[in-house]
Amino acid sequence: MSFADNIKAKIKDVDLEAQLTSLVDEGEQLVKEGVTKAGALAHDKRDDIDGWLGKATEAINTKTEGKYADQLTKLRTTLLSGVEKVAEHRGATGAGEGDVAVGDPIELPPVDAAAPEDTEPPAGASGPVP
Repeated sequence: MSFADNIKAKIKDVDLEAQLTSLVDEGEQLVKEGVTKAGALAHDKRDDIDGWLGKATEAINTKTEGKYADQLTKLRTTLLSGVEKVAEHRGATGAGEGDVAVGDPIELPPVDAAAPEDTEPPAGASGPVP
């Protein structure tokens, strides 16, 4: 019996495919539960987050004499939009549009595997940007 035949027999003996399928299913369920819990937390704390961002924006504007006010406003708006998107996935406990039940599929944004290599590092940083 060849090495490949031995490996195939071992895989068949331990039913590797069924174990991997089970592991993937459990992983998907855990991710769904995590997204639902994160959505519930974001929903419950969005007013606090808005307040913290307001305080941070105000403090930065005070220190920089409003020099970066436009950029801070854009950043704050983007962050609050992200919090709202996370809050939409709070599960069956919410009553808003876009709610997702624990068993429903969740659309996650694609991961860009090809990161540019020639990205300039931020001022004061050394080395390439990951």
